[in-house]
Amino acid sequence: MSKALDNLLLYAGVVKRVGYTLTFGMLNAGSRDELLKLYNGYNGHHQPGENVPVDPFIIPKTDVFELFGNDNAAYEGVYECGFGHTTEFELKVISNLVKKWNPQRIFEIGTFQGRTTLNMALNSSSDAEIITLDLPAEELASTKMEIEEGEVRYVKKEVSGERFIGHPAASKIRQVFGDSASFDFNEYHNSVDVAFVDGSHAYEYVLNDSEKAFSIVRKGGLIIWHDYTNWPGVWTALNELHQNDSRFRGIRHIGGTSIAILTV
Repeated sequence: MSKALDNLLLYAGVVKRVGYTLTFGMLNAGSRDELLKLYNGYNGHHQPGENVPVDPFIIPKTDVFELFGNDNAAYEGVYECGFGHTTEFELKVISNLVKKWNPQRIFEIGTFQGRTTLNMALNSSSDAEIITLDLPAEELASTKMEIEEGEVRYVKKEVSGERFIGHPAASKIRQVFGDSASFDFNEYHNSVDVAFVDGSHAYEYVLNDSEKAFSIVRKGGLIIWHDYTNWPGVWTALNELHQNDSRFRGIRHIGGTSIAILTV
């Protein structure tokens, strides 16, 4: 009986600790980082036996509370997380960043199902324009650079942007298609307020997409990257840009997320 009671008390303690961590504990950057490490360990993209650096995330951290105040963004499909999606917390962070920057023009590289696209539309002004670029499935075999094998499934989909098609906010959204390595960005040069980079996670593509994003974002604008802590190609490219290119020296990693940001 005593052993059963001990086990019950132990279980209650664990439940209490987990409950705290997932609620009030989320206010602590350290707790969010630990949860993210656990998430990446179970859901990460590392291959068995892969030699991963002890601490590959060298970009300095910032906290959501340093970026904006109270959460006043609007959301749709926030809890519908899965492969290829931002997490619930990440979607809220992105939505609040868009709300704070109040962009007139947003450019997204990597539409996928359009969940993030839709939420950016919901948190921008009524006259804002969102351009979202996606690689068509039929161009998968002819990309200028090689994409990661694990992201082929994100390209091979029947519909691109299905989350916003038919939605009232879709009037703000303009879909364009092509390979970001060969797409002509000249039309958007120095005219974008927020760029969201979430296309191919391959090293060469991240470098390409970061360069293209920098060329289209005007001074004072914001670049947002997804999956910094999830894909080796992303963290390798962003670490390199942060260390070696003065234009990207100001990149910051938002603690508790896989999001990196840069104010241009």
